[in-house]
Amino acid sequence: MQVATYVRVSTVFEEQDSSIINQEEGLQDYYRKKGWTLFDTYGERGSSFKKRVAFERLVKDGFNKKFQVILVKSLSRFGRNIGELTTVIPKLVEIGVRFIALTENLDTDKPDWQSKLTMYAMVYHMQSQTTSEFIRMAERARAKRGEFTGSFTPYGYQKVEKRLVLADDDTPDIVQRIFDWYQEGELGMQAIANRLNDDGVPTPGQTQGRKNGSLYWCQSTIEYILTNPVYVGDLIAQRQQAATLGSNKRKPKSKDEQVVLRDNHPALISREQFQVVQDLIQRRSHNKVSGMPNLFTHVLFCADCGAGMHCVKRPYGKTHYMCGSYKLRGKGQCSRHSVYEHVLVDLILTDIQRLMGMHVDSEVVAQEIQREAWREKKENSKERQALKKKVEQFEKRKQAAEDKWLDGDITKEQYHELLDRLSGELTEAKQKLSDLLKSEEDTKLSLPDISKLASFEKLDRELLLMLVKRIEVKKTGQVKVIYNFKN
Repeated sequence: MQVATYVRVSTVFEEQDSSIINQEEGLQDYYRKKGWTLFDTYGERGSSFKKRVAFERLVKDGFNKKFQVILVKSLSRFGRNIGELTTVIPKLVEIGVRFIALTENLDTDKPDWQSKLTMYAMVYHMQSQTTSEFIRMAERARAKRGEFTGSFTPYGYQKVEKRLVLADDDTPDIVQRIFDWYQEGELGMQAIANRLNDDGVPTPGQTQGRKNGSLYWCQSTIEYILTNPVYVGDLIAQRQQAATLGSNKRKPKSKDEQVVLRDNHPALISREQFQVVQDLIQRRSHNKVSGMPNLFTHVLFCADCGAGMHCVKRPYGKTHYMCGSYKLRGKGQCSRHSVYEHVLVDLILTDIQRLMGMHVDSEVVAQEIQREAWREKKENSKERQALKKKVEQFEKRKQAAEDKWLDGDITKEQYHELLDRLSGELTEAKQKLSDLLKSEEDTKLSLPDISKLASFEKLDRELLLMLVKRIEVKKTGQVKVIYNFKN
């Protein structure tokens, strides 16, 4: 008889090595007395029930019938998830693999094994639930005493005797500077991040010694600081909890369930300034340009770095476009390449009038536009598939990050930092995909009679997409229009 043994401890502390050794020795005594031969020992440390490499390998080898018996010290070492225990073990038994748990005296060769399995699975599930509740209650009690329960202190603070105090470095000044810059209104969140990067200011991840701390400030980090009430001296804990025991999903707690302590620790920002900044964030979010494409969306590009040009609409002045790399990341990436919208409109309408004045064959132009549209459709199809794959990859990485957090491989703060970054990248990829699909819908518009183009006095989105393939703007402001036909 070939036997596979499974041993596990729940943490990676060295003192628990003895537990692994004790499990192995106890299992060895049992299978040697039976005269069985060891196929392999499947062991792991520091793994929760969400992601266990050795466990998955054991089950896979079992289904491939590489051994005849699985031997564990206790069901609690094998799994406490009801679904896992009552699903995996019966399936292995169905294909002829015997399962033995010594502590519970459970042996699938005995007639009472199913009732024992169900009973112990329920017991261990209840134990996990009770432990989870105890941990939650303990953290809540600590938070109510004003203790900081997170793994990493907020940027600008340090933890002394379990409480937050101002850090003894320059990070408190950096926080104050971030609030001041945003309140002054000249810099947005991304511009503030760019400025800190240009000045070589260490990121929160770097100052806190996080293993996977980001090397660069980003918009989400600035937003987290600007909206965190910790900087006015308030402690807010117990904001979220697992949707169900063992669930990957998190659900927000109601305000009544959260722990909120005002003036719990030294404030870095006055309540008046914090409120002003929240009002500014709200106002700017409402004043953002809607998701509908601007006139030159997906048509206008920077001639030097290739980035799309971003539309800038102000309550005052004329609408203009600037290089997206410059707008998001500053002069270190590119320059403004600014161009007014009315200049582009006048240029294209003038070209159309000139072409019509030359008595261009409308049928030939229509055929060329149709051929170009088909070529564009094929290119868009490839880009669409690539973006869909990218979205799927980001979704998987978000799930993997959540698994690492639940498995204890990363802290809650590391998880949320990683989640913020991945969510930003995922949102960007989804937006690109949405814009591409929208652009494809726009190109499906029926072609108007080319001979009537001369009567157009206003350049609209339909006419632009029909005639123009790409517009490039150089640093000098020189504009190059690439049409969907020869001009």
